[in-house]
Amino acid sequence: MDTYFTDSTPLDSSDTDANPRIDGARHTYRDLDENRCWELLGSQSTGRFGFVLEGRVMILPVNYLVHNRAIYFRTASRGSIGEAVPHTRASFQVDASRADLSEGWSVLASGSSSRVEDPELLTYLWGRTMPEPWAGGERNMFICLTPTLVTGRQVFLA
Repeated sequence: MDTYFTDSTPLDSSDTDANPRIDGARHTYRDLDENRCWELLGSQSTGRFGFVLEGRVMILPVNYLVHNRAIYFRTASRGSIGEAVPHTRASFQVDASRADLSEGWSVLASGSSSRVEDPELLTYLWGRTMPEPWAGGERNMFICLTPTLVTGRQVFLA
């Protein structure tokens, strides 16, 4: 099975008669290579940024874009992410699933995060089309996650 979907069907899908879920069926998984992980990272626009703030693990949804094997998103300078960055250990996770087919994939990128301060890069990022951050208020600071490890897994019926 070499198919990877990038759409996300709601978990409460009522179309279970057309594609019935097979509870108790044998599932298997495969690890995804790094290139496929980057393709999947680029296929979505919302993911989760994970970091430690005051001894507590924080995982927050962000709208993002991928550029030159790095992940960028906007945030507020005065907020939990803006005040915690730079961070030497951070992660970013994105996934997609089809509950009706009991299958999905997940990608985890781990590395360091920093504020984007390079004027040329900022000009490029501001010129890119990306979804507006969900949270209200000004989100004028770009954060970059530079992964040192990118892993992924796909789960499907055997």
